[in-house]
Amino acid sequence: MSVAKKMTVGQLTMLTAVNMLGSGIVLLPTKLAEVGGISILSWLITATGSLALAYAFARCGMLSRKTGGMGGYAEYTFGKAGNYITNYTYGLSLLIANVAISITAVGYIQELFHVQLDSLQVGLATIALLWITTFANFGGARITGRIGAITVWGVIAPVVLVSTIWLVLVRQQCLRRRLEPA
Repeated sequence: MSVAKKMTVGQLTMLTAVNMLGSGIVLLPTKLAEVGGISILSWLITATGSLALAYAFARCGMLSRKTGGMGGYAEYTFGKAGNYITNYTYGLSLLIANVAISITAVGYIQELFHVQLDSLQVGLATIALLWITTFANFGGARITGRIGAITVWGVIAPVVLVSTIWLVLVRQQCLRRRLEPA
């Protein structure tokens, strides 16, 4: 008899966190850049909240015998109608969010490579990016898990490291100012 491969709570938490952090933190800098350097602190708060939510969903998945993810959890309390509404609204939000994230990614690519695209080219690049990520998902959890690991260790970890160093330097500068004679 073959043993079914199941993900652990930690792996499920990381998977959910990567999805949430990927969309939330990628879109965050545009709004928070107007605030200044203190916005790095909000990144850390957002990351902590996302990880807590991811852990909650992972625990629900481990404790619930009902299939269907969020819809299954809603069905447990609200019946079939709750399952339908949860899955429908989640699917609709994914449709809108994926387009928004893709447009943002194309905008970042334009800035990174100093390329100026008109609105038609942005639309075509967004569609192409959506299809590239769709094809990556056809490869299953193994491929998307590797991409997620790159996101965590290649993007989020350096942001946390730089944020921590920045906060330490600011604290040292504040302490120096306090010790200097007036």
